[in-house]
Amino acid sequence: MAMWESSAIALVSAVVKSAAKLWLGDRAVAADVSASAIDILQKKALSLNDKRKTKLLFANIEDRVAAQLLPLLEIEFRNLPENEQLAAIDCVRLTFERARLTNDDLFAADLDAGFLYRHLVHKFPEAPDQQFLSDTAEQFYHRVLHECCAYVVQVTSTLPGLQNEALPTLLRRETEILAAVQKVLANLPPSGSPADFAAEYRRQVVATMDRMALYGARLTRATRLYPLSVAYLSLSVTAESAGSIALRSADRIEQVLPHSNRILLRGEAGSGKTTLLQWIAVATATGQLDTTVNWSRLTPFLVRLRRYSEDSLPTPSKFLGEVGRHMADEMPKGWVHEQLREGRGVVLIDGIDEVPEQRRADVHEWLLQLVETFPRAHYVVTTRPAAVPPAWLGSEGFLEVSLQPMTPADVRTFVERWHNAMPADPEALIDLDERQRSLFTALGKRAALRRLAENPLLCALLCALHHESQGHLPENRMELYEVALKMLLDSRDVERKVKDEIKLAYAKKISLLSHIAYWLVRNGHSDASYGDVLRIIDSKLNSMGEIPEGTQAVYRHLLDRGGVLREPVPDRVDFIHRTFQEYLAASAAIAADDTGLLVTRAHLDEWREVFLLAVGHANVGQRERLLSSLLSRVADPRTRAKLDLLAAACLETSPELSKDIRTEIQRRTSALLPPQDFASVSLLVSAGEYVTELLTHSVPRTTTSACAMVRTASLIGGPSALEALSQFGGSDDAPVVHELIKGWARFDREQYAREVLARSPLLNGHLDITSPDQLVGLEHLERLTSLSCVFEHSRSHGRLDFVWKLRGLRRLSVKDHGGYDLPSLGGTTVTDLMLTGIVPPEPLDLSPLTEAKCLRSLRASGPTDGWSALAGVLQLESISLNWVLWRSRLRKLGGFPGLRELGLGHVHDLVDLEPLSFLTRLSSLTLSECDALENLRACLTW
Repeated sequence: MAMWESSAIALVSAVVKSAAKLWLGDRAVAADVSASAIDILQKKALSLNDKRKTKLLFANIEDRVAAQLLPLLEIEFRNLPENEQLAAIDCVRLTFERARLTNDDLFAADLDAGFLYRHLVHKFPEAPDQQFLSDTAEQFYHRVLHECCAYVVQVTSTLPGLQNEALPTLLRRETEILAAVQKVLANLPPSGSPADFAAEYRRQVVATMDRMALYGARLTRATRLYPLSVAYLSLSVTAESAGSIALRSADRIEQVLPHSNRILLRGEAGSGKTTLLQWIAVATATGQLDTTVNWSRLTPFLVRLRRYSEDSLPTPSKFLGEVGRHMADEMPKGWVHEQLREGRGVVLIDGIDEVPEQRRADVHEWLLQLVETFPRAHYVVTTRPAAVPPAWLGSEGFLEVSLQPMTPADVRTFVERWHNAMPADPEALIDLDERQRSLFTALGKRAALRRLAENPLLCALLCALHHESQGHLPENRMELYEVALKMLLDSRDVERKVKDEIKLAYAKKISLLSHIAYWLVRNGHSDASYGDVLRIIDSKLNSMGEIPEGTQAVYRHLLDRGGVLREPVPDRVDFIHRTFQEYLAASAAIAADDTGLLVTRAHLDEWREVFLLAVGHANVGQRERLLSSLLSRVADPRTRAKLDLLAAACLETSPELSKDIRTEIQRRTSALLPPQDFASVSLLVSAGEYVTELLTHSVPRTTTSACAMVRTASLIGGPSALEALSQFGGSDDAPVVHELIKGWARFDREQYAREVLARSPLLNGHLDITSPDQLVGLEHLERLTSLSCVFEHSRSHGRLDFVWKLRGLRRLSVKDHGGYDLPSLGGTTVTDLMLTGIVPPEPLDLSPLTEAKCLRSLRASGPTDGWSALAGVLQLESISLNWVLWRSRLRKLGGFPGLRELGLGHVHDLVDLEPLSFLTRLSSLTLSECDALENLRACLTW
């Protein structure tokens, strides 16, 4: 053991104890040098076993921190004499042990490692001199101190909130907590020197944004946080128009990023737009997008436009607001401008729709100026579909794509990850695997639930409700929101027997929150100041009768115990999700009988969902007035079409409606079919299954219209959708075929293949699949001649026997981490075979292909062996192989007299091509990564 290792272990202990003090949240304990937060926590334990487990928990956290710190100490300043290393490490330990953590900012939610480092340096400027450190050792001291401050912040922010959960419950979750700590420490981006602001900023991005919310009332909080980098589910996207770049049916956002440095992403409420931007921020900060060449090693800047619904739009110098005020205060002058100017920055702009419509022209101008000033920077902008027209940023070169609803496979993965992220509770006697299977069964039986589960937000709510209500699940959106709010605002505390000084009935909570939500919507705001929210609550309390606790106490109760409101930044308040705000605002509007206001503002994007949900809240009389007034409202043709589609969408939230109004809505909807572009698809989809019956009788006049029809039917789903889609089954229009293939994932694969794609020419007979699940139904595709299988995830296949069912298949490309089942290709019709993803140094044996008599072309991107067994057996006309020893085997190519094309890659032993002279039909020779290429030029005379 090196001399410094025992000191390093002592340093780790001091670091974890400092983190425990901050986590405990007791300023008196944090200011007392001699106090031990761990000892205080042990005193909270009710049993000797819990005391032991408390000590063990923090000992295990120390192990995780040591696993990160020790390798760094071994590498950094390794040329420094060991006695000086030891002195510097001891100096860091003494700094933490002497620290009186009295600064209130150290207990703030946006604490960052840089601020803690500067705080300690300011408190103990004399520390290096007291330890007689040399200049180099002092640099080492600052480097290690800065690194340890990052560990303190990460451990503090990862541990669950103690004020919301009893210590025994935390101890039961030890394994989960330790795994989370280990994950966030491992995901820290590479650090630089204390003066390296970029490295410090990237770490703070991960600390603040690598979090996802897990909905559930019986969890440690109304929304329990867990690492986004672990649980994030990448969703598929599609190009906004047929003229855009051709995206494959399974393309995810990370596959789209290489196509453009500027992306406008549309997505419905709850579809995961904000989460996606957070993931891009974390992925770029940690280097996870290194394989995406033009998106590697970028510095992310997240701008939530809701913060600027009233204020001026931010200049680049204010882009750091989302990662904490300390980072912004310490930023070198012009640093953001430099990152953007040199193309090292990505600006993630969230929520065009969360800015009032009258201000969107200002946002557009602001974006134009950003792009013109910093053309090399990267941009991703999100919005709800209806907020801005098509090609809103088209002239600036933005690629427009739309987030698609989750496929059945996505839903399954989402549900699995949700249950995996659930805290283990041995005393609850809950079998999470059984709960998960039960939910899958429920989704399989009820189409309405499957539709809800396609939305990530609603899928999370379904998981939480199913988990906490013994399998009771709502039938529709209105009921889902109602039950979710009941769970978050009421049953959570009742079931957990949480005692609170404030006794506020559920109805009063809803009334207060609805009042806040309606005020925000009426004023075009996405959030409000703390003072405004207090005034709103106070005005409502005056009409509720006396509540002795006072306005501020009621506000804290709603914030701390409700899980619906939050304070994302100091002095700003908003709803945890905009969907809850719209649902509650709609309730308040109906309670106030503001049907006239709802109708006059229904054409505004920020009021669309409010109107839709208000129809669901309304009684029969109010609903009739709302919809009849909407249908009779005078408007220009474009607005009229928008209002008619909104009326059609209201059929979903209308449990009861007169026959005359329903008939009129359906008549107007039929007049809007077929859709002429993608802009109206989301509204048609929200109108429900009866639209697919109308689509069956619609005839599109353009390719774009046909594509929009296919997408509409695919997203609605159901038996009638299959009938509507089948009329396009024989289309040879590539964009239409692309939409048909994309919609396949939303249906039973075999039925869809049989009823929709059986006669399809596909894309020149070609099909790409990325999962073994997608092999189902391929035998029904009469014109399938070319297939690409890329199975590179955990669910690899390792088999090729499915090819026997594909009698027309000629070309096959396979990348499969599960292996290559070459014997199964014997006797098949495959003429062209390409094998990719073969990882060196394990070679793939090609000799089983001797029975593949139809084979004419063979290509392999990785190391292979046994190819010479094919000579004289197969009539190959094209061969491309890599990592093969050719010196003694080149003449064996004579066993392929009809060879026309030959490719040799990664050749390190080839010095003479003369043996190829007998291949009289060879017309193409490709050599790559050939060491002796210059020596071989003279051999090409033949």
